[in-house]
Amino acid sequence: MSFPEADSPSASTPGLAHGWTHGPSSLDASILEKTSVRSGHRSGYHVHVLVVGDNSRQLAGPLTRDLTQSFPNLCFDRIESAKDLALFFEGLDEEDHVLLGVATSEVKDVDALIDAARASSLMASTQWMLVTDQELHTDLAACTESGHLAAVVRFPWTVPLLSGQAYSTMRRYLEECGYCTYEILDLIQEPPSFAVQGPILEGLDLNEDQVVHELLEGVERVLGPRPRIRLPRGTHLLTQGHRVEAVHLVLEGTVSLHRDSRHGEVLAHLATSGPLIGLISLARGENAFFTALTTSEATVVRLTTEQLQIALTEDPSISTVLTALAIRSLTRRLMRAEDLHLENAMLAEDLELQKEELAATLEDLRATRAELVERARFAMLGELSAGIAHELNNPVTALLRAAGHLREDAEAVMASRAPEACRSALDCAMDSPPLSTARERELQKELLPILHDRSVIRQLIRAGLTDTAHAHALANNPDQLEAFQAGARLGGSLRSVLASGERIISLTQSLKGYARPDADDLKEVDVRRGIDDVLRLTSHRVHGIEVVCEYEDVPPILAHPAKLQQVWTNLIVNAAEAIEDEEADLKAQGQEGAASEKKLPARGHAEARITITVANTGDGVEVCVCDNGPGISPQVLERIMEPHFTTKAGRVRFGLGMGMSIVHSIIADLDGQLTIDSHPGSTIMRILLPLHHVHEEES
Repeated sequence: MSFPEADSPSASTPGLAHGWTHGPSSLDASILEKTSVRSGHRSGYHVHVLVVGDNSRQLAGPLTRDLTQSFPNLCFDRIESAKDLALFFEGLDEEDHVLLGVATSEVKDVDALIDAARASSLMASTQWMLVTDQELHTDLAACTESGHLAAVVRFPWTVPLLSGQAYSTMRRYLEECGYCTYEILDLIQEPPSFAVQGPILEGLDLNEDQVVHELLEGVERVLGPRPRIRLPRGTHLLTQGHRVEAVHLVLEGTVSLHRDSRHGEVLAHLATSGPLIGLISLARGENAFFTALTTSEATVVRLTTEQLQIALTEDPSISTVLTALAIRSLTRRLMRAEDLHLENAMLAEDLELQKEELAATLEDLRATRAELVERARFAMLGELSAGIAHELNNPVTALLRAAGHLREDAEAVMASRAPEACRSALDCAMDSPPLSTARERELQKELLPILHDRSVIRQLIRAGLTDTAHAHALANNPDQLEAFQAGARLGGSLRSVLASGERIISLTQSLKGYARPDADDLKEVDVRRGIDDVLRLTSHRVHGIEVVCEYEDVPPILAHPAKLQQVWTNLIVNAAEAIEDEEADLKAQGQEGAASEKKLPARGHAEARITITVANTGDGVEVCVCDNGPGISPQVLERIMEPHFTTKAGRVRFGLGMGMSIVHSIIADLDGQLTIDSHPGSTIMRILLPLHHVHEEES
């Protein structure tokens, strides 16, 4: 684009209020004198505007002249590039102010220019304008991000736009520096008529009550006085989804805005609703976006579509005030929406952090629970160790005793004169089942008149002698009696060795299955066999208590064998301890005296009993452990599954308070159910184990 000469008619008039301009005539020496940094500054004047450009595209010169004529009291300094900044700063004093920096597209790198200027304290906070004849700039990223680029003006410019933008930018700079209005006017004088001052729209500089009353006054100038409507709290002004016929101007009171959601009605705005209700929906001809509800007694003015159209047509100035009020209301609601969005984003972040923390906590809890299960298992093993030692001690002692007699018995058998009698007695002693004490007493009475020696009779009875005729034959033949005794002793010793060995093997196998840590993979478990193993290991704990087992044929359960044995151990031991504690309490109360004074236990005269049943339910296996002890109180029953809750406090025995909690956890891991039915004289622990684990594994 070509430019007219400076002294051409089109350039002779600055055109401050209209048209395109290249500034005053180049012959205006008074203006030109103030537009070159090399010309010096006016003495005693400290307010400057810096223009940067080499005028290679005829931008810097005309731009400087237009601004100089618009602001005749300011000193305009022009340099060609960033290299001249040092010369410019040398001409300034510490009390000087650079109100504005203006760069043209004749500068190769505007970002570098502004960054270099900000290095000086005199221009550290100065705002910049760019006047450009380019369509695209790639050198404005830094100044845009820093906020030091106030405006971009496109060539060709209008003087009102250029000067007005310059004045507004300089005024904001001075206000930020702490200058009051009269000080600003003293420095840069009155603003040109085309400079932007205050809010863009009329009315935005007023408070909301003033805008409402100004709007109402404008409407009443056209339509006459409008009736005020007093509404009670809870009145619907708008209903979401319904047609909007009028707007409501709220003079007094408060109105809330609600939106329906899938979770019900949600409060969207209360303090942010504003005094103008329904304008946007009315203007767009749409149904109401909100439900508007008065939250206090309210005074409103109702304006229909027709009334608003008439008022705006007759007095167009009302539209400015109406727009200002609408902008205020929408701005408030938008800020509320942005605040809610920010809160939701922060809540989402917090929830994500809480989710991660909960996941970590859950993992810790799982590890802790596994550790507690292991500790409880070994604690139970420690409790069982005394009983196991006792159980092993009896057969081992029998083995040693039998081994000591075997040599003597064998020598007696070999020296016997009646080997057939020895063999017969040995076989009989090996195969004869043990007799009850009552039966032994009956046989002793029958044989005493024949053999006359109670010790010999007891020996022969235990060797299997039950026939009085055989007893007569032995009594009449001392050699056979001696041989029979020798064979009986040998058979008894061998039977004791075999029985003791089998007992030790049985105990060892049961203990091995209990103590072995569970593998990661589940195994098919015969519930009945596991219960039998536990009963062998806990026989010392149920001493004196009748244990009745009633088993049905049941399918295997997919589980950890050791964990299930831990379940059965806890239930059986707890049942035995409940019975023992009841009897101990009765004795402690001194109620073991005369029968007439003795208080009966909860079971009455019945013997202490634990009944274990295993049943096939079709879709699972049901195990019931029932005892006829004192029962569990409702208070204890409510807390029995809580960790660290124990009823053994004050007892001689020790309890961690984890047994039933771990039992419940193990059953839950198998998707099973544990229910407790208890009252005085009966407690039933019912466990249901489903079969679906097996089926899922097979599928």
